[in-house]
Amino acid sequence: MIIIIGAGICGLATAYELLRRGERAIVVERGEPFSEQSVGLARIFRIAHQRPALCDLAMRARAGWQRWETELGVGRLLGAEGFIAAGDQEDTAAAMTAADAAFSWLDRADIKSRIPFVAAPWDTGMLDPLGGSLRIRRALNALARRVDIHRGEAVGLADDGSVNFADGTVLQGDRVLVCAGVQTPALFGPLDIDFGPHTRFTYEGADAVGAACLSAPEGYGLPLGSTGRWAFGQEVPDADTVRALFPSLTPVSQVDCVTVRAPWLDSGGDGWTVAQRGRVVAFVGSNLMKFGPLLGELLARSALNDELASELLLS
Repeated sequence: MIIIIGAGICGLATAYELLRRGERAIVVERGEPFSEQSVGLARIFRIAHQRPALCDLAMRARAGWQRWETELGVGRLLGAEGFIAAGDQEDTAAAMTAADAAFSWLDRADIKSRIPFVAAPWDTGMLDPLGGSLRIRRALNALARRVDIHRGEAVGLADDGSVNFADGTVLQGDRVLVCAGVQTPALFGPLDIDFGPHTRFTYEGADAVGAACLSAPEGYGLPLGSTGRWAFGQEVPDADTVRALFPSLTPVSQVDCVTVRAPWLDSGGDGWTVAQRGRVVAFVGSNLMKFGPLLGELLARSALNDELASELLLS
């Protein structure tokens, strides 16, 4: 039996991939599934990264999302809106070129044409045509219906695969995967990572359906599926900046979660770290949702073998 701690995208995707391989796995979750780092309706998918390796992995993950659309049978999961990286993107362009990934340059008018309600202050940007808005709530609900989720709070684990719970019970696993977000270092040990607050607001006032996803120095934005609403996230909320960018929009709700700070992230905040000790594997990172199907495959493979999947070792 493989024990997975954490019912976010990584835990659920790994359990699903193990199930596809005929393996027994249980997902342990202390609260509501996908209510912490995986909370929300949607996320940005993009090929565009600052490291060629991440661009390559994102292209593989895109095929995984398309496979999930067929297998899970819940409709579209990956939108075709495209992704705009606003401002100076020379490093990203170099990585995309090295990965043989398609992109094109945009001027201010081009950006405005793809996000009509933005008062674009940027002179240039880059379009990733394979980017789009992920319907992650739809995907996570579908995954959660297919895997075995147990409620409980893990408070300790040992290298032999035993997991201790707050109620005094103990589970023994052949392998243990810890992908519990902010709780991962507390359970596994130091992973050279810090967590800070992050806020994402939802706005209405213009029809955002079909608008491109956006990453800019001021924050990131995306359409929320077919709702017509627009989400915009910032590490430090700045209402004046958002009003200047989107003068026709009004905030209607917000999601408070966390942001990750670590030396192994690139300057865009993308990446992960993985560690293994005995029968236990720990995995934690930032901006992981877009890689979900691929990470599920790689972590499932790692859980079934004595060695970590080589693609997980970014450094």
